[in-house]
Amino acid sequence: MDILIVGAGPAGSLAALNLKIGNITIIEEHQAAGFPVQCAGLISDECYESLKKYSRRCFVNRIRGAFFFSPNGNYIEMVGKRKGVVIERKILDVELLSKASEIADVLVKTKFVGVSRKGAKIIQNSQERFLKYDYLIGADGANSKVAAEFSFSRPEFYSAVQVEATFEPLEENMVELYFGSRYSDGFFAYAIPIGDGLARVGVVSKRDPLTFLRNLIDKHPSAAKRFKGSYLELNAGIIPIGLNEIVNGVDGNVCLIGDSAGMVKPYTGGGLYYHLIAAEILGKSFPDLELYKKRYLEKMGKEYSTGLKILKLYSVLSDSDYNELVKLGKDLDFSKLDMDHPSSVLKIMPTLIKKVALKPKLYAKLARHLLV
Repeated sequence: MDILIVGAGPAGSLAALNLKIGNITIIEEHQAAGFPVQCAGLISDECYESLKKYSRRCFVNRIRGAFFFSPNGNYIEMVGKRKGVVIERKILDVELLSKASEIADVLVKTKFVGVSRKGAKIIQNSQERFLKYDYLIGADGANSKVAAEFSFSRPEFYSAVQVEATFEPLEENMVELYFGSRYSDGFFAYAIPIGDGLARVGVVSKRDPLTFLRNLIDKHPSAAKRFKGSYLELNAGIIPIGLNEIVNGVDGNVCLIGDSAGMVKPYTGGGLYYHLIAAEILGKSFPDLELYKKRYLEKMGKEYSTGLKILKLYSVLSDSDYNELVKLGKDLDFSKLDMDHPSSVLKIMPTLIKKVALKPKLYAKLARHLLV
């Protein structure tokens, strides 16, 4: 049985590592895994515990929680059930692929361009050739060529831009999240401390994230005072929002995994935990791809639906709503929140709704979008 995986990022490597049968080939368009960087590198401690058997060198920093900033510069401290870990994606991707290469053939600088009766059409060293396959797994990111070739439906896309900057965080082990119309269109901005006076500072937005990033750096009432003027690295990319089709193909022998399938937390843009879960389910279900789809939706479907509700709030809430929420949330208990499971937000909703009840307009927005 010949299995072709297109894409050598974490989703592709994890898929290979979890498959137990077949002759596996991984092809990667770029000359190495991990480039270009399109990830902030913040994952849960649970996710890191699962990944560190493949890579310990990727560890950068531990995160205990987040400061949630309203537009006026006030903030609340949110420390949930799950802690975080900052990783270096360039290292993780390379070491995952190295492990995968022990069980799979890896072809870099090899581009998937389509399929024909001869098999998968690829370009390698400027030469066209074909690879036969029995199963094809698209792990080739948000702009998936596999998804396009087989007419999978496509998710919505948000834009992201990030810099590594000299920055003085409020606390070295706390992420900062910045909300408001000056700092993102429909999402949020962030600062993730990585030590030595540096942070990954970025924006996810429906449009023009660079303008919002400049606003954060120059105008935010708290964060702008703590930038120290050096920007060491700039990365940009797109984030798929909303789960895509997972299985397609006339013979049911084509599936997607990772960003190509929209396997991303809709309310944070992070995906590694979802990729890990999908790869484990794929390995246990293979070669029944419909079973892979069924089991993944059973486990994660509720998280996507809740995550999309939270995402909708980013566009619905006004700056004054965010200011009010931060005031009302000062003494909320966030200990039940789990960064990998948006459905955990529902555990604090009864208390929050009681607090918001005296603010009819804000109450109506929260009730309409989270409690339906």
